[in-house]
Amino acid sequence: MFRFSASAAAVLLNFSAVLAGQTSPPSPVRESAEAVLVEVPVRVVDREGKPIRGLTAKDFDLFDDGRRQEIVACDAIDLAHKRSGTDEPESLHPAARRHFLILFDLTFARPKAVLAARKAAKEFVLSGMDDRDFAAVATFSVEKGVRLLVTFSADRVQLARAIDTLGISAASTLASDPLQFMYDVMNTMGGSASGVERSGGQSEAQAAGMLETLQTLASLERARLDQHARSQVVRLTQALGGLARALDTVEGRKDVIYLSEGFENRLLSGAKGTDQEREWTLTGESWKVDVEKTFGNSNLQSQVREMSDLFRRSDCVIHAVDIGGLRAEADVGFSPVRGENALFEIANGTGGEVLRNDNDFHAQLSRLVARTSLVYVLAFRPTRSGQGDRFHELKVKVRASGGRLSARPGYYERKAFRALTPLERSLSAADVIANEIPLSDIPLRLLASPVPGPKGFAAVPVLVEVPGDRFLIQQNGLRASAEIYVYAHDFQNQLRDFFTQTISVDLTRNRTRLAGGTLKYFGQLSLPPGQYRLRALVRNGETGRMGLVAQSLRVPDFSENKPYLAAPMFLESSADGIFVRGPSRVPGVDVPAGDELLVAAQRDDLVPAALPQVRSGTASRVSVVAYHFAASPGDSLRIGAQVLSEEGRPLQEGSIAVLGKAPADARGRQSLLVAFTPEGLAPGRYSLRLILQDSATGEGGHASTPFMVR
Repeated sequence: MFRFSASAAAVLLNFSAVLAGQTSPPSPVRESAEAVLVEVPVRVVDREGKPIRGLTAKDFDLFDDGRRQEIVACDAIDLAHKRSGTDEPESLHPAARRHFLILFDLTFARPKAVLAARKAAKEFVLSGMDDRDFAAVATFSVEKGVRLLVTFSADRVQLARAIDTLGISAASTLASDPLQFMYDVMNTMGGSASGVERSGGQSEAQAAGMLETLQTLASLERARLDQHARSQVVRLTQALGGLARALDTVEGRKDVIYLSEGFENRLLSGAKGTDQEREWTLTGESWKVDVEKTFGNSNLQSQVREMSDLFRRSDCVIHAVDIGGLRAEADVGFSPVRGENALFEIANGTGGEVLRNDNDFHAQLSRLVARTSLVYVLAFRPTRSGQGDRFHELKVKVRASGGRLSARPGYYERKAFRALTPLERSLSAADVIANEIPLSDIPLRLLASPVPGPKGFAAVPVLVEVPGDRFLIQQNGLRASAEIYVYAHDFQNQLRDFFTQTISVDLTRNRTRLAGGTLKYFGQLSLPPGQYRLRALVRNGETGRMGLVAQSLRVPDFSENKPYLAAPMFLESSADGIFVRGPSRVPGVDVPAGDELLVAAQRDDLVPAALPQVRSGTASRVSVVAYHFAASPGDSLRIGAQVLSEEGRPLQEGSIAVLGKAPADARGRQSLLVAFTPEGLAPGRYSLRLILQDSATGEGGHASTPFMVR
């Protein structure tokens, strides 16, 4: 369940595109049949609502469409146990994470109630969530439906900024991230979430401007609601129903925190009849009674039930917060909305509750966090019908005495990629990236090497490489679309930079070249010194097949101008495949592949390789970029090499020869082109470590890069 519709600019490739890559041995075509496991997150609490620990697979019974299933795995994930002593990102089962979707209702709520709820929601994001929780922020309005501002993420800075502005912000500050990890580009360089204002994060003038905008929208809505009240509620149920189906692409239980005052109860459940209407009923003149006014609208009631059912089927629970109780003061010109019953109907149908008239929003959600701290993930192998989107009913029982169990009522068989909505495609891709879900339908190779940039930041060229034959599996038609997403998070889960690109390939001209080579994209990030987690995803926009690679990255502090050697870069002939270079994102720093590759490399039409495949006894060209070594390419600069095993153990000296040098530029950067010849190496994966030393100063450095021997 992983897909997308990218808004990134498409690059149309034809014969004039730069072609690159090295033909690799063809990979076997894999059939579409798959061994599927269905994973069912289960929460079990005692009579007091406290999680019951220590259960195993033997304590559960699981039924799929009434047939008992063998539970092949049972994992207990206890979020109450805190990690300590490590800064490394934690690997956590995606189905066990808590996912909070904070949904602001901009139609059925007064402006000042929305602003008060915004403040409480921000406090929850900054201090109420566990470090391992994900949250997303969205808004609903009748005009625009559901708008996802930030997808499920642990980045509190972006979440808080989205809550601050609710999408009402200057366009120049909003990011163009199609997957919605980054909301506001102005907050990527502002440090950690601890520096984000908890009181609102805006000036009085900004808050007043937002209030005025919300009041204008609310005034327009009120005028329309008086005439089309039920149709507006129908649009609410339809929008939320569509959201529920999209959330099914996100693994695990989703807790939707719905911030609203609800709509008029009478629209759904009717109103108390008058004395005259009761008399008509007693005298047999019931035909005079307005049934819809008295008993509610049956069609609307059915719509709400269907919407609630969609949420339950997608493993979503709505917790409706009556934000009328969160108002700082009454709104002038707006009478209270009697929507408690409507909120109850929306929440109760999903297994959730209504948090009524309670200004202690943080305490309410803290109790929710405590109740959901323990998750058992049960796995079984289903019998698939092959009918896309078919729903299977699940029933889970627990043998624990006094235990109350909460589990999703069923699951959908996977839909065809083309049948997914844009929101479903976006959420599914974001879910893979955020959870680092291992996917290798399209195997990726990633090479990133920081180099000095301006104002204390590093330019980080990133090479994403995809085997063309694997990318084209199941590909029909005359055009292929490659969606590329690269994100860099620091170890506090804050997104610091990203790039995305959609590459459209004309297969009438390039299918043979792509099938026999590689698709390469050279992008660039801008990052301050620190430790990062780099995640890259590539998806075929026609078939939905994906691949993900994630790796840690250290960006040095270049401010002291110490000698530094960037990762060596193997160069390949551009005879096969497709190579696309993205624009430089750092002023004054070109992506290494232009001026940083020597004239000789450009003349011979060479391009970089993330994981080159070389032959023992055959020379390969390698680009070397050094900073702040010798002022000129004289004899004082010496170079050596080692061949390392895949585990990093030195095996032998590397056979290298310098083909050319370029003088240092104004930034202290100089380039070398060397020939490396592997000798006597068996087929497998190795690393080349290059060592530079300035004999005049004694200063030196080293860097490594991987390669494969065929």
